[in-house]
Amino acid sequence: MKSTLINTTLGMLALGLMASGAQADWDRGGHAYKPAFQQSQAYGQQIDARQDRQAARILAAKRAGRLSRYEFRELMHEQHRIRAMEQHFRADGFINAREFMRIERALDLASRTIKAETHDRQARSAYGRPSSFNQAG
Repeated sequence: MKSTLINTTLGMLALGLMASGAQADWDRGGHAYKPAFQQSQAYGQQIDARQDRQAARILAAKRAGRLSRYEFRELMHEQHRIRAMEQHFRADGFINAREFMRIERALDLASRTIKAETHDRQARSAYGRPSSFNQAG
């Protein structure tokens, strides 16, 4: 009985030491951790820059009167869904290559949608004059 208790205690102690050693290596930024973190930051910067450009395109089209109110709202909702996807993927602290490719595909689709909606000649107007919705300001 004593030997089982001693073996169990020693086993738990060894497991605890191994776990704390792995934690110490993680906190120091082990060799495998640092490049993955840097790559994830690069992915995040590319995604954010692209989303900013797309939002600017949407707002410019709204100001120029090339989007209806419904189209504007739908395009902004699409941007919000992509941002939510990015936050979901970033929940573990990283964006890996597969997640980055999924976000890139979503951004590609959003870009095509923005182009289609801004060139479909549907704009908001009131009795032959542009609506105040489409005016700059």
